[in-house]
Amino acid sequence: GHFPSTKQWYQRRVRGPLLAVPIGSFASTINCRATTANREQHENDDYRRRLGYGYKKSELQHYFNVRLADPILQHIVTQKVAALGIETVGDLLEVQIVCEILQTKNDFFAKNNIFVWVSLTCLTDEIVDTGSSIDSCVEELAKCPQVTGIGVNCTQPIFINNIVKRIKKVLIKFERKNVLIIVYPNSGETYLSRALKEGETNHWKKTDSNKNWNFADAALEWIENGAHIVGGCCRIGANEIADLVQELDKIKHQLKKAK
Repeated sequence: GHFPSTKQWYQRRVRGPLLAVPIGSFASTINCRATTANREQHENDDYRRRLGYGYKKSELQHYFNVRLADPILQHIVTQKVAALGIETVGDLLEVQIVCEILQTKNDFFAKNNIFVWVSLTCLTDEIVDTGSSIDSCVEELAKCPQVTGIGVNCTQPIFINNIVKRIKKVLIKFERKNVLIIVYPNSGETYLSRALKEGETNHWKKTDSNKNWNFADAALEWIENGAHIVGGCCRIGANEIADLVQELDKIKHQLKKAK
Protein backbone atom coordinates (compact mmCIF):
# COMPACT_ATOMS: atom_id res chain seq x y z
CA GLY A 1 0.00 0.00 0.00
CA HIS A 2 0.92 3.65 -0.28
CA PHE A 3 1.67 5.58 2.87
CA PRO A 4 2.11 9.37 3.02
CA SER A 5 5.62 10.78 2.87
CA THR A 6 6.59 13.69 5.10
CA LYS A 7 6.00 16.24 2.35
CA GLN A 8 2.68 14.73 1.25
CA TRP A 9 1.39 14.53 4.80
CA TYR A 10 2.27 18.16 5.52
CA GLN A 11 0.73 19.36 2.26
CA ARG A 12 -2.50 17.48 2.83
CA ARG A 13 -2.96 17.78 6.56
CA VAL A 14 -1.17 20.78 8.03
CA ARG A 15 -3.70 23.56 7.48
CA GLY A 16 -4.54 24.12 11.12
CA PRO A 17 -5.08 21.95 14.19
CA LEU A 18 -5.04 18.21 13.56
CA LEU A 19 -7.10 15.60 15.36
CA ALA A 20 -5.07 12.67 16.67
CA VAL A 21 -6.21 9.63 18.65
CA PRO A 22 -3.78 8.35 21.30
CA ILE A 23 -3.39 4.74 22.34
CA GLY A 24 -1.44 4.28 25.53
CA SER A 25 1.06 1.60 26.44
CA PHE A 26 0.09 -1.76 27.93
CA ALA A 27 1.92 -0.49 31.02
CA SER A 28 -1.04 1.79 31.73
CA THR A 29 -3.04 -1.30 32.76
CA ILE A 30 -0.57 -2.35 35.44
CA ASN A 31 -1.84 -1.43 38.89
CA CYS A 32 0.10 1.24 40.82
CA ARG A 33 2.60 1.75 38.01
CA ALA A 34 3.19 4.95 36.06
CA THR A 35 3.94 4.55 32.36
CA THR A 36 6.79 7.07 32.25
CA ALA A 37 10.28 5.60 32.37
CA ASN A 38 11.54 8.27 34.77
CA ARG A 39 9.60 7.14 37.80
CA GLU A 40 10.47 6.07 41.31
CA GLN A 41 8.73 3.05 42.78
CA HIS A 42 8.91 1.06 45.97
CA GLU A 43 12.18 -0.85 46.06
CA ASN A 44 10.57 -4.23 45.42
CA ASP A 45 8.35 -3.00 42.56
CA ASP A 46 10.97 -2.51 39.87
CA TYR A 47 10.71 -6.09 38.63
CA ARG A 48 8.32 -4.64 36.04
CA ARG A 49 11.41 -3.47 34.14
CA ARG A 50 11.39 -6.83 32.35
CA LEU A 51 10.64 -7.73 28.75
CA GLY A 52 6.90 -7.54 28.20
CA TYR A 53 6.60 -5.83 31.60
CA GLY A 54 6.71 -9.35 33.04
CA TYR A 55 3.50 -10.38 31.24
CA LYS A 56 2.75 -13.00 28.60
CA LYS A 57 2.90 -12.05 24.94
CA SER A 58 -0.76 -13.05 24.55
CA GLU A 59 -1.79 -10.49 27.19
CA LEU A 60 -0.08 -7.65 25.31
CA GLN A 61 -1.56 -8.87 22.03
CA HIS A 62 -5.06 -8.85 23.49
CA TYR A 63 -4.61 -5.30 24.77
CA PHE A 64 -3.67 -3.92 21.35
CA ASN A 65 -6.11 -6.09 19.40
CA VAL A 66 -8.94 -4.53 21.42
CA ARG A 67 -7.68 -0.97 20.93
CA LEU A 68 -6.95 -1.43 17.22
CA ALA A 69 -10.14 -3.36 16.48
CA ASP A 70 -11.78 -2.68 13.11
CA PRO A 71 -14.85 -0.85 14.54
CA ILE A 72 -12.58 1.58 16.41
CA LEU A 73 -10.47 2.23 13.32
CA GLN A 74 -13.56 2.79 11.20
CA HIS A 75 -14.85 5.24 13.79
CA ILE A 76 -11.69 7.35 13.68
CA VAL A 77 -12.10 7.62 9.91
CA THR A 78 -15.69 8.85 10.21
CA GLN A 79 -14.51 11.43 12.75
CA LYS A 80 -11.87 12.70 10.29
CA VAL A 81 -8.96 11.79 12.55
CA ALA A 82 -5.64 12.64 10.90
CA ALA A 83 -3.28 10.59 13.02
CA LEU A 84 -3.08 7.65 15.38
CA GLY A 85 -0.46 7.89 18.11
CA ILE A 86 0.67 4.78 19.98
CA GLU A 87 2.61 6.39 22.78
CA THR A 88 4.67 5.90 25.91
CA VAL A 89 5.79 2.50 24.65
CA GLY A 90 8.62 1.25 26.85
CA ASP A 91 9.27 -2.31 25.76
CA LEU A 92 10.73 -4.16 22.77
CA LEU A 93 8.16 -7.00 22.85
CA GLU A 94 5.42 -4.38 22.92
CA VAL A 95 6.93 -2.68 19.87
CA GLN A 96 7.06 -6.00 18.01
CA ILE A 97 3.41 -6.75 18.83
CA VAL A 98 2.28 -3.28 17.73
CA CYS A 99 4.07 -3.76 14.40
CA GLU A 100 2.56 -7.22 13.89
CA ILE A 101 -0.96 -5.91 14.45
CA LEU A 102 -0.46 -2.81 12.29
CA GLN A 103 0.72 -5.02 9.43
CA THR A 104 -2.55 -6.97 9.57
CA LYS A 105 -4.33 -3.61 9.07
CA ASN A 106 -2.23 -2.69 6.05
CA ASP A 107 -5.14 -2.15 3.65
CA PHE A 108 -6.98 0.08 6.10
CA PHE A 109 -4.06 2.45 6.73
CA ALA A 110 -3.10 2.60 3.05
CA LYS A 111 -6.67 3.31 1.92
CA ASN A 112 -7.44 5.97 4.51
CA ASN A 113 -4.05 7.70 4.68
CA ILE A 114 -4.01 7.64 8.48
CA PHE A 115 -0.67 8.82 9.82
CA VAL A 116 0.59 6.41 12.52
CA TRP A 117 3.31 7.26 14.98
CA VAL A 118 4.83 5.18 17.75
CA SER A 119 6.73 6.96 20.51
CA LEU A 120 8.97 5.44 23.15
CA THR A 121 9.47 6.29 26.80
CA CYS A 122 13.18 5.94 27.56
CA LEU A 123 15.05 5.44 30.79
CA THR A 124 18.31 6.81 29.34
CA ASP A 125 19.50 7.87 25.89
CA GLU A 126 20.37 4.21 25.24
CA ILE A 127 17.53 2.08 26.62
CA VAL A 128 13.73 2.12 26.84
CA ASP A 129 11.81 1.63 30.07
CA THR A 130 12.15 -2.15 30.41
CA GLY A 131 15.81 -2.24 29.41
CA SER A 132 15.92 -3.06 25.70
CA SER A 133 18.02 -0.81 23.49
CA ILE A 134 16.39 2.16 21.81
CA ASP A 135 18.11 1.11 18.58
CA SER A 136 16.46 -2.32 18.59
CA CYS A 137 13.01 -0.78 19.13
CA VAL A 138 13.49 1.82 16.41
CA GLU A 139 14.75 -0.85 14.01
CA GLU A 140 11.54 -2.84 14.51
CA LEU A 141 9.49 0.29 13.85
CA ALA A 142 11.55 1.23 10.80
CA LYS A 143 10.83 -2.19 9.29
CA CYS A 144 7.07 -1.62 9.67
CA PRO A 145 5.76 0.35 6.67
CA GLN A 146 2.53 1.25 8.47
CA VAL A 147 4.54 3.31 10.96
CA THR A 148 5.05 6.73 9.38
CA GLY A 149 6.27 8.50 12.51
CA ILE A 150 8.74 7.42 15.20
CA GLY A 151 9.42 9.36 18.33
CA VAL A 152 9.99 9.72 22.03
CA ASN A 153 7.65 10.97 24.74
CA CYS A 154 7.46 11.18 28.54
CA THR A 155 11.24 11.03 28.75
CA GLN A 156 13.72 13.37 30.42
CA PRO A 157 14.61 16.28 28.09
CA ILE A 158 18.35 15.82 28.62
CA PHE A 159 18.20 12.58 26.61
CA ILE A 160 16.23 13.89 23.63
CA ASN A 161 19.02 15.09 21.33
CA ASN A 162 20.89 11.78 21.50
CA ILE A 163 17.66 9.82 20.99
CA VAL A 164 16.79 11.90 17.92
CA LYS A 165 20.26 11.13 16.54
CA ARG A 166 19.67 7.41 17.13
CA ILE A 167 16.32 7.52 15.36
CA LYS A 168 17.80 9.39 12.39
CA LYS A 169 20.66 6.90 12.09
CA VAL A 170 18.29 3.91 12.01
CA LEU A 171 15.95 5.59 9.52
CA ILE A 172 18.88 6.22 7.17
CA LYS A 173 20.02 2.61 7.58
CA PHE A 174 16.57 1.29 6.62
CA GLU A 175 16.02 3.94 3.92
CA ARG A 176 12.99 5.38 5.73
CA LYS A 177 14.00 9.03 5.49
CA ASN A 178 10.38 10.11 4.95
CA VAL A 179 9.36 8.95 8.41
CA LEU A 180 8.60 11.88 10.72
CA ILE A 181 10.51 12.22 14.00
CA ILE A 182 8.23 13.20 16.87
CA VAL A 183 9.40 14.54 20.21
CA TYR A 184 7.34 15.39 23.29
CA PRO A 185 9.26 14.82 26.53
CA ASN A 186 8.12 15.52 30.05
CA SER A 187 9.57 18.20 32.32
CA GLY A 188 12.44 16.00 33.50
CA GLU A 189 10.98 15.63 36.98
CA THR A 190 10.76 12.15 38.48
CA TYR A 191 7.28 10.76 39.05
CA LEU A 192 6.86 9.12 42.44
CA SER A 193 4.90 6.03 41.51
CA ARG A 194 4.37 5.10 45.14
CA ALA A 195 2.85 6.44 48.33
CA LEU A 196 4.40 9.75 49.37
CA LYS A 197 6.87 9.63 52.24
CA GLU A 198 6.99 12.04 55.16
CA GLY A 199 7.84 15.53 53.91
CA GLU A 200 6.83 14.84 50.33
CA THR A 201 3.87 16.88 49.10
CA ASN A 202 3.84 16.18 45.36
CA HIS A 203 4.17 13.08 43.20
CA TRP A 204 6.52 14.98 40.86
CA LYS A 205 10.01 15.43 42.30
CA LYS A 206 12.47 18.03 41.05
CA THR A 207 15.72 16.65 39.66
CA ASP A 208 19.05 18.14 38.67
CA SER A 209 18.21 17.56 35.01
CA ASN A 210 15.20 19.89 35.01
CA LYS A 211 16.46 22.76 37.15
CA ASN A 212 18.15 24.97 34.58
CA TRP A 213 16.54 24.35 31.24
CA ASN A 214 14.08 26.20 29.06
CA PHE A 215 11.54 24.24 27.04
CA ALA A 216 11.42 26.64 24.08
CA ASP A 217 15.21 26.80 23.76
CA ALA A 218 15.51 23.03 24.01
CA ALA A 219 12.70 22.48 21.50
CA LEU A 220 14.39 24.72 18.94
CA GLU A 221 17.51 22.58 19.33
CA TRP A 222 15.49 19.38 18.82
CA ILE A 223 14.00 20.85 15.66
CA GLU A 224 17.44 21.86 14.43
CA ASN A 225 18.67 18.31 15.05
CA GLY A 226 15.89 16.76 12.99
CA ALA A 227 12.62 16.60 14.93
CA HIS A 228 9.61 17.32 12.70
CA ILE A 229 6.86 17.50 15.33
CA VAL A 230 7.59 18.86 18.81
CA GLY A 231 5.41 19.15 21.90
CA GLY A 232 5.27 18.34 25.55
CA CYS A 233 4.12 15.48 27.75
CA CYS A 234 3.68 15.49 31.54
CA ARG A 235 4.28 18.84 33.25
CA ILE A 236 4.79 20.70 29.98
CA GLY A 237 1.82 23.03 29.79
CA ALA A 238 0.24 25.73 27.66
CA ASN A 239 2.71 28.39 28.80
CA GLU A 240 5.70 26.39 27.58
CA ILE A 241 4.03 25.68 24.23
CA ALA A 242 3.14 29.37 23.88
CA ASP A 243 6.78 30.31 24.50
CA LEU A 244 7.88 27.93 21.74
CA VAL A 245 5.30 29.32 19.30
CA GLN A 246 6.53 32.83 20.07
CA GLU A 247 10.15 31.84 19.35
CA LEU A 248 9.15 30.13 16.10
CA ASP A 249 7.20 33.21 15.04
CA LYS A 250 10.33 35.33 15.60
CA ILE A 251 12.33 32.98 13.38
CA LYS A 252 9.67 33.09 10.65
CA HIS A 253 9.67 36.90 10.80
CA GLN A 254 13.47 37.01 10.52
CA LEU A 255 13.39 34.66 7.52
CA LYS A 256 10.78 36.82 5.78
CA LYS A 257 12.89 39.96 6.34
CA ALA A 258 15.97 38.18 4.96
CA LYS A 259 14.25 37.40 1.62
